[in-house]
Amino acid sequence: MAQAQQWWDHGDSASVASSDASGLLSVAIARHRAGDANVGSLYRRILALHPAQSDALHLHGLVALQRGLTDPARVWIERALRIDAAQAMYRNSLGEAYRASNQPDKALHEYRRALALNPSYWEALANLLKQAPAPHAQAQSLLQRWLWRLRLPTVSDLITMADARLLNGKLIEARLAYRAAIALDPAAVQAYVNIGAVASRSKTYPDAATAYRRALRLSHEHAGAWNNLASVVWEMNDGPAATQLCRRSIVLKPDHPDPYANLGYVVRSQAQDQVDFATAETQCLRALRIAPSHVSATNNLGIIHLDLGNLTQAEDLFRRTLAAEPKHPDARFNLSLALLKAGQLKEAWEHYEARWETGQLPQVAPVGRPWRGEPLHGATIVLHAEQGHGDTLHFVRYAPLVADRGGRVVLVVQPALKRLVAEMPKVAAVYGLHEPFPAPDYLCSLMSLPRLFGTELGNIPGAVPYLFPPVASIGKWLSKPLPGGSLRIGLVWSGDPRPGLLRANLTDRRRSMTLRDFEPLTRIPTVTLVNLQMGAPAAQLDAPPPGMRLWNGMGEVEDFADTAALILRLDLVITVDTSVAHLAGALGKPVWVLSRYDGCWRWLQNRTDTPWYPTMRLFQQTESGNWGAVVERVATELSRLVAA
Repeated sequence: MAQAQQWWDHGDSASVASSDASGLLSVAIARHRAGDANVGSLYRRILALHPAQSDALHLHGLVALQRGLTDPARVWIERALRIDAAQAMYRNSLGEAYRASNQPDKALHEYRRALALNPSYWEALANLLKQAPAPHAQAQSLLQRWLWRLRLPTVSDLITMADARLLNGKLIEARLAYRAAIALDPAAVQAYVNIGAVASRSKTYPDAATAYRRALRLSHEHAGAWNNLASVVWEMNDGPAATQLCRRSIVLKPDHPDPYANLGYVVRSQAQDQVDFATAETQCLRALRIAPSHVSATNNLGIIHLDLGNLTQAEDLFRRTLAAEPKHPDARFNLSLALLKAGQLKEAWEHYEARWETGQLPQVAPVGRPWRGEPLHGATIVLHAEQGHGDTLHFVRYAPLVADRGGRVVLVVQPALKRLVAEMPKVAAVYGLHEPFPAPDYLCSLMSLPRLFGTELGNIPGAVPYLFPPVASIGKWLSKPLPGGSLRIGLVWSGDPRPGLLRANLTDRRRSMTLRDFEPLTRIPTVTLVNLQMGAPAAQLDAPPPGMRLWNGMGEVEDFADTAALILRLDLVITVDTSVAHLAGALGKPVWVLSRYDGCWRWLQNRTDTPWYPTMRLFQQTESGNWGAVVERVATELSRLVAA
């Protein structure tokens, strides 16, 4: 490194003659492409030697544009055009400068002038199509005129051009070029396949499925299209269809690893009574026998071991995935789950931040500076929810700790939680998600707070209660007579299905039960069951198991504040792993949680208690999908409790 620096210190004068502006320009361009932030000084040096060097003027303008200095950028680029007005590239860059300074009409004018100078200049056409407020038909007409002026390039040329745009993440330009290829050759199978890939990247899965099916109508034996269609169909929440499509791809091309890797993941993700982990593992291993470093197969195999509780193997597989592809967000996120389950919280929280890169969470508007844990000195900080109600209830415990750092804490949470969390000490204000709120100084997700507070097993802030129902809700439920009995037990058997979030929906199907699954509780005398179930699953109250009687007052529950006040009148809550579990735990009430086989990361591994909630007891499945054995254990423990 030292030798390279020494060469550069002397290179401008020794290796390149001081009067050789073109030589300096080559060096500057290389530095520009390498991302050198200080290359502007070298362009100025070139222009001091040769003020009419139009390329240096143009590139100096691009440096300014990249830094957001739109006015200086236009000055430099216009100087370049005064010297060489025939350069389409300069015109396109000037259009970009006008676009960046919110002058769309002038931008359109420059893009058109660039195309007039060079009809084959794809970037200018793409910019024009993106910027023009034209309906789809006009955009297609413009594209057809462009093709005519190019004298119809080959389909292969267009697909190659589009592939390059796709690799660089320029999805709109890629799709236009693939469409141009299809305009020339309606039977261009690969163009349809790649349009499907563009739509998949954009998460417009129905469009992707349409493109893949068109490709398959043209070429029924296209194994890649079958495999890609399987991925899209799975994203559309049709696991059985995805399974069949993967198998069809394997039949057509048994020596290709992708469909085996996909099939392993799809089988693992089925929300059936017994997930076939053995078959899922076998498919991933087949992919790895064909391609030992296959990234998706390695990551998917890690997920299977994570589900099975083989944390050491899962961690190793996720680290192998990251060694092959260091920026793989899913592998980094999955590694965080393995480490969290293993109790290695310090490193886990760092990797858990990758959840924002997986595409599974809505992006948060950048209001306020991201908080890094520094003292706040009276600044206002917004702590916002990001996932489910239970996640908010779990991590809102950190809000007073943030206030202790000197911050004025504002919470932005799900509307149903507003009244409840407003009772927390040291919380200045509460807003619902999607409600406008004053711009804060700092912004932070509630689920990023454990990392910022350096949370490990030994210092989890586990003191309860930290939530308190408002007085109005307490009074409301104290005035209502509840049925008698030696024990009043609240019951929840199903979570929030969240059908719009595929992975959350699959998890919910594995964690949720039916009311009939709780039939063994009817054998325990002097127990009064109180319904705490909300939503569509509450309809199961119309056909309870024989002999089961549940008192149901949920029709008068308006939000979590009311539910919390009702829970305070109970002796115990028995629930699946959903928001009511966190609510009861945060209130300091005894709560028994029935946990799925691949239990949530926050409950750690092989434990019946949790440092997050001192009053919580865990009953985990020992066999995937088998709730019967879990409920029998609960019934046995409940009988002992009644007897005591």
